[in-house]
Amino acid sequence: MNLDLATYTILLNITNLEVERVELEKKEIRIFCKITTDDSQACPNCGGEVITKRPKYRREIRDLDISGRKVILHLLVHQYSCDCGRTFSETFDFVEPGKSYTKRQAKYIFEMSAKQSHLQVAALTDMCHKTVERICYEQVLNRQVNWAKIRRIGIDEFAFKKGHNDFITVLIDLDTHDIIDILEQRDKAFLRAYFQGLGEGFCQQILEFCSDMWGPFQDLAKELFPNALIHVDRFHWTLHLNKVLDNLRKQLRRDDKEEAAFKNLKWKLIKRPENLNAQEEKDLQTAFEIAPELEEVYQMRNTFLAIFDTAFSYDFAVEQINHWIEHATGLKNKYLSQFVSLFQRHRENILNYFKTRLSSGAVEGTNNLLRTVKRFTFNMSNFLHFKFRVFAFST
Repeated sequence: MNLDLATYTILLNITNLEVERVELEKKEIRIFCKITTDDSQACPNCGGEVITKRPKYRREIRDLDISGRKVILHLLVHQYSCDCGRTFSETFDFVEPGKSYTKRQAKYIFEMSAKQSHLQVAALTDMCHKTVERICYEQVLNRQVNWAKIRRIGIDEFAFKKGHNDFITVLIDLDTHDIIDILEQRDKAFLRAYFQGLGEGFCQQILEFCSDMWGPFQDLAKELFPNALIHVDRFHWTLHLNKVLDNLRKQLRRDDKEEAAFKNLKWKLIKRPENLNAQEEKDLQTAFEIAPELEEVYQMRNTFLAIFDTAFSYDFAVEQINHWIEHATGLKNKYLSQFVSLFQRHRENILNYFKTRLSSGAVEGTNNLLRTVKRFTFNMSNFLHFKFRVFAFST
């Protein structure tokens, strides 16, 4: 059954668009239409308002499909003539100048490309894969960052090319959990120039900065963000704390390769006690009976984490940490002593957690996203293409 022209006008839902006729084909719907408003347009040469116009040509524009058929708008375009001698074509708010697809079609393509390759999207939409690629990258390039609203920054590195010491830097808004930017380098001079390029006002407005324990990140924060409370990302120091247990486990395995209780123990030790099942608890207890030192270190790990899990005041938390360090030092376990030394080097910035309890989980979540995109794109090696794909994936 044929739809009347008014129904097509309603379906298209484009302001002031009038459908003149429709041609139904097997795989396409060709809609001949025009914009009925008599609004003037500004001359791109002199800026004056121009009213004089005449029909010039029909522009073919791809719109969203209807019932599996491609929709092609044959839009009547007027030509304006300005008194300054300049002639120019009519522009529309639903399609970019020079583009052969509507803005909403571009948005749809962009959203489809988040978890599919450009080739797959091109096949599904019957478009050139280069056009799909261009749409996606233009959408990313046009994204806006409201720098004036950013107050808390998380920063982390990501190994872009494994084994090549090739790291990129990811910036996260810790309030919104949005990716602010992805930078091609992580060296100190590059990052300094980047942040300074955002202006002194931006650097002054940053209230909190969170990173791992890599020296240049922490040094830059002190240098560039005078009003910022600097944090060491809890996720990273927790990795070092868990490594204490894992190193001790490895030593026990080396010392007694035949002891079954020390096998398949790693993740049971790393897990929080409350997440263990009955069998895992039993396996740990068996290992602890054979190696009491392992239980001591295990309990020390749990106690340290419990301090950070509890809503202590800053002063009381510092007191508890000092007691913990005293106890840990007394155990004379070399792996635990290594962690204590690491903690003491970054003590101030780790303990700043108790001042605001800033959550940096969004940083590690973003790293997981980057790893997912890396797998999905088969280890894409072009940085800009990778960056654009991450933004597409996270939108």
